[in-house]
Amino acid sequence: MESKYDIIPIARNCVVAIRYIMKNSREEVLENTMNRDPVNYLHGSTGIQPLLQAQLDGLRVGNKKTVFLLAESGLTNEDFTFEVMVDDVRTASPEEIMLGYPVKLTVQKCEAECACYDHPAA
Repeated sequence: MESKYDIIPIARNCVVAIRYIMKNSREEVLENTMNRDPVNYLHGSTGIQPLLQAQLDGLRVGNKKTVFLLAESGLTNEDFTFEVMVDDVRTASPEEIMLGYPVKLTVQKCEAECACYDHPAA
């Protein structure tokens, strides 16, 4: 099992942990998860808009990027920006791939370098 220290890039069938600030076209903050636990999703699933996921492809732990959901995409009536911070990337388990989302793993002993779902990102 990979840990964040393996520095794998975001790709299909990776579980990705991100924090973000979402703003509308008037630069108003609509959501800010920077001071909360990261949001986890299965890259390549329907958990997050595919247009946003495509902009995260190849990023690695510690990377920051501004991604866009523009009105011209036809998915929304206005432009949105997301300032994203990647906290963790790991290969999804076969169960997670089958389900289409991350699952909480049961871990008997969680060490400081563990990549389990329960472990908060550093």
